[in-house]
Amino acid sequence: MSIRVERRDDGIATLLMDRPEKRNAFTLDMYRDFGALMSELDDDDGIRCIVVRGAGGAFCAGSDIGGFEDDRDSRAQAREYAELTLKMTDHLKNTRHPTVACIEGVCVGGGLEIASMCDIRIAARSSRYGIPINRIGLTLDYRELDDLIAVVGPTHALEILLEGHIFGVEEALAKGIVTRFVEDDQVVADAYATAERISVAAPLVNRWHKAFVRRLRDRAPITEQERDEAYACFDTEDYRIGRAAFSQKLKPAFVGR
Repeated sequence: MSIRVERRDDGIATLLMDRPEKRNAFTLDMYRDFGALMSELDDDDGIRCIVVRGAGGAFCAGSDIGGFEDDRDSRAQAREYAELTLKMTDHLKNTRHPTVACIEGVCVGGGLEIASMCDIRIAARSSRYGIPINRIGLTLDYRELDDLIAVVGPTHALEILLEGHIFGVEEALAKGIVTRFVEDDQVVADAYATAERISVAAPLVNRWHKAFVRRLRDRAPITEQERDEAYACFDTEDYRIGRAAFSQKLKPAFVGR
């Protein structure tokens, strides 16, 4: 299987894209496995953070163009392909758990889209970015474009798509694609240190904050019921644990209830 999950005892899970000979470019089977494994992780209350990374020094080179003659050779086929692949990656975009992208090497096309769905994106200095699909006569569909605009805004989205160039990590940081970058030999350690800081915090609070930020992207007015949910934390066991630990100057051990 070219998509694998590795779990740790502290609630951190790694979703590994493992096809290094193709810089982790996705086949249809990889998309299916990706969606299925992300769904399993989303259902697991014991998960505190998910780290998404690629094997072999690359994040992801997007979809494998070698399969396009079979999978995307007509308008109807392309739409069916997109509906499947986006349904699978939506499991990452919509997961309730915090996510960290550990970006090494190439992060282009669909790989950039996958990275942009993660909450925090930590990159290696030598990593490279772009969506050069106008070089092969392809467009993003509206859902992919909406996800890109949500991260970089419409001006940068058009710059990325119209120029179709590959750019470095400093430009990616300026555009908002990455949260920060570190030296190549530090990126894995930094990503997992980030995941560890997330994992020791109250998991229900982290999930609520993800949900609240997602909801605020919808410009519909916040309902009174939704406003009230912002205070549900006061009824949790984790709040009592955190309050007691603070008063006693101890580290809290949250239980997710």
